[in-house]
Amino acid sequence: MKMIKYQQLLPSLYRFEDTCHVYVICEQDSAIAIDFGSGQWMDQARGLGLPPITDVYLTHHHADQCSGLVSHGKRRFKVHAPKGTEAFLKPHHVATFWKSRNSAGIPASYHVLPNGVTGITFDMFAGSDQFWGTRRIRFMPAPGHGGVHSLNILMDHQGKQVIFCGDSAHAGATLYQPYCLEWDHWTDSGAQGALEAVTRLLDVKIDLLCPSHGPVIDQKQRPLLRQLQSKLHKFIRSKGSICAGEPDRYLEPSLMPCGARQLSEHLYQFGDNGYLLVGENNEALLIDPFSRDMPALEKLLDNLGDLRITAATATHCHADHIDAMPAVKKKHQLTMWLHPLVAHAVANMHELDIPWKVTKPIYPDQMQPNKGYWKWNRYRFKVAHFPGQTWWHCGLMTEIDGQKILFAGDSFQPASRWKGTGGYCSMNGARFKQGFEKSAQLVLDWKPNILACGHGTYYRFAPSQFKKIIQWSRQTDKAIKALCPTKILKRDYDLHHFKI
Repeated sequence: MKMIKYQQLLPSLYRFEDTCHVYVICEQDSAIAIDFGSGQWMDQARGLGLPPITDVYLTHHHADQCSGLVSHGKRRFKVHAPKGTEAFLKPHHVATFWKSRNSAGIPASYHVLPNGVTGITFDMFAGSDQFWGTRRIRFMPAPGHGGVHSLNILMDHQGKQVIFCGDSAHAGATLYQPYCLEWDHWTDSGAQGALEAVTRLLDVKIDLLCPSHGPVIDQKQRPLLRQLQSKLHKFIRSKGSICAGEPDRYLEPSLMPCGARQLSEHLYQFGDNGYLLVGENNEALLIDPFSRDMPALEKLLDNLGDLRITAATATHCHADHIDAMPAVKKKHQLTMWLHPLVAHAVANMHELDIPWKVTKPIYPDQMQPNKGYWKWNRYRFKVAHFPGQTWWHCGLMTEIDGQKILFAGDSFQPASRWKGTGGYCSMNGARFKQGFEKSAQLVLDWKPNILACGHGTYYRFAPSQFKKIIQWSRQTDKAIKALCPTKILKRDYDLHHFKI
């Protein structure tokens, strides 16, 4: 059995360094625990002669807080959890969670046990109390890292006010695993929750702040929390517009009878994400085929007459830009071309924990260069890695009807649309200096006339927009690093740990 480090913080108050810190408060003949970890700490507690545990209180549902409860099925203690965390702890809810986890973008939680835990009572409510004998246990709202239902726990002990803050705060005015604040792929809702939790902590007197990870904070708690407040404000701003103040510069297309939009003589946009480029000899190239767009594609082909789709490609790995690729290949007998990073993501979709995955692996017929030129029909495309909304993304630019057109997928939008981007989050492989900034600089270097992006968006290039994106990217990189306990994104923020 692994030896668990422990520390006596106050008389009858112990901290055990398990998968998370477990705090044990003792009375003469009984004790309670805040969080449970792997449970290995219990042997250590018995060896110290501590009284038996009667109750365990979970600050939040993450696996590192409670994994050991699975092997403690026959318990002599009661387990309490925040109301609302049933969705991530009750076995039948957990089965539903895992069944649908990657089907609709970002999951509702990043750290859920494989099968859940039986025998938990969900009776902890924000702002309410429970009593352990005559001792009051108060629950404070702590949305953020552990989701919307997380709680901080306040108790008086040995004349001091002690708060067990889960992952609401960490030493150094940082946050453990700040990617857990990304409740979705682009808004600031999780960060706003974390800010609320910190603000609530500042509302009360704290003698000892006891987090789930990192050292106990036994002095200068208020300056630390104010500094964390400031850092969270900067993180929230990073979730705002990436090019504030820029006009949209939308290109006005010609509307076709079938509902498609003609951007120039040989380029058409249809459905949500699809583009069709017409070349010589009645050949066509399909870009970003999405299954929901296929009826619109068929109407466009009927409208255009004698036209053969001979090749298809995709800007990135998300299902709504590539999932129809096998079907169109089979129907049109075309050649499927993909950038190596896009190909890697869709071929290895079972190994990558990313959002909007295809349901089955896709394997290209031919590879485009990682960087360089690719020729189809009469068109010569510039090709490059184009990370932003997702790491597994490429950019493709060619001249069409006298205009340089950059097929730019979902990384950039006009300022009024989704704050100027398709969003950023760790689960999508977000990078800033090596991601958004790299791609914005590529746009500045390539100087396209028009960006043909996803979700029916096409607009004129302006250097001012992408210069602002570079500044936003640098500020965002600093804002997230400031929240990381090690200041290293790869260690604290990255869910994938892929090589750059």
